[in-house]
Amino acid sequence: MISLLILATIPTLGSTAAVVPQMRQETAQEAKNREFIVKHYPPGALKRGEQGRVAFRITIEPDGSLGACDVTESSGFAGLDAETCEIMLHFARLKPVQNEEGRSVRTQSDGFIVWKLPDTVTQIASTAATKMPKPAGVVCKKVQKTGSLIASTKQCMTREEWTRTEQVWRDEMDHLQFRAHFEDGDGCTIGC
Repeated sequence: MISLLILATIPTLGSTAAVVPQMRQETAQEAKNREFIVKHYPPGALKRGEQGRVAFRITIEPDGSLGACDVTESSGFAGLDAETCEIMLHFARLKPVQNEEGRSVRTQSDGFIVWKLPDTVTQIASTAATKMPKPAGVVCKKVQKTGSLIASTKQCMTREEWTRTEQVWRDEMDHLQFRAHFEDGDGCTIGC
């Protein structure tokens, strides 16, 4: 226990010259993050002067792909909340997480994005009077391409959209199975 405490305090015992490059590196990373956020700021939110912090939880699949993204804390602005998960779905580069046995496992990770308006834009909107409902989470699934047993695509929708889509697929499958059961080889239902 003592050795851990000593190791944790070593950087603070060094000279301040060693800390300066680390601070520059953090500042450079912050600048890159800021530039990325400004580049992908939702146009409507930018126009309305909306900003805020959005917390999220992502599900990392065993193959390292992003399985789901849920907003866990709203900024108070629907556009910023929705764009947070969109950014994670399109730009997050994840590595598979492994358990103690070295097998890849599904896991969840929490994070947040602070949407801060560029210096050239003034904040107009206020979240004081706005209470946003929890936004719908986005779920991504691998969907097999039609006509292929190997190829698949990644499709992302809200949970409600997946429920509706899966119901449509079930209804179509039931309809096809019903027709196949009651049609003879000529395409005529029995009793024609």
